[in-house]
Amino acid sequence: MPIDVRRVPNLELLKVGRWDGITGEFEFGPEHLASAVEAHEAGILGRKAVVKLGHTGMGDGAPALGYVDRLRLTDGGHTLVGDLAGVPKAVATLLPRAWPDRSIEGYMGFTDDTGRVWPFVLTALALLGAAAPAVRSLRSLQDVAELYDVAAAHRGRPVTIAAAAFHPDDRAAQRRRAVQVAAARRRRNNQTIGV
Repeated sequence: MPIDVRRVPNLELLKVGRWDGITGEFEFGPEHLASAVEAHEAGILGRKAVVKLGHTGMGDGAPALGYVDRLRLTDGGHTLVGDLAGVPKAVATLLPRAWPDRSIEGYMGFTDDTGRVWPFVLTALALLGAAAPAVRSLRSLQDVAELYDVAAAHRGRPVTIAAAAFHPDDRAAQRRRAVQVAAARRRRNNQTIGV
């Protein structure tokens, strides 16, 4: 049974600028983007950059959900654009909703087998859902600002708020919780069986 795959054309992958990625801050100039296109066309890695879910995912067991094809430059050499090819239909259908953003992976200053040093070589494209991309100026597949007719600001310190079962000043709730913990400890059996 053949697998139904799709091509997702004309995605912005990277722009010239200074970006704060998960492995540190990097500055990409037009020469880095041009290097990515040339290395892609030369096939110096022996395969095209793979498409995957997120950066960390399943590690080396993660499936390749397609590959980056037809790398090219637009915007006077300031934007790297490519197509996603061989993407399973289910993934391609969910892209605008589940993974509207993306982030690149690659090598800076890559030396190939001939000794040539490439300023930048693209190795993978991570599809991002909950995580925000470092390059925020890329066109999202789901432009929330246009959808709600507002410009979303990405400023401030990120925080995570966990819900508590009770307010810290609620003494009655604290006593109820302490009684629950004590009762659970009394029911616990610390005997080792079968040794």
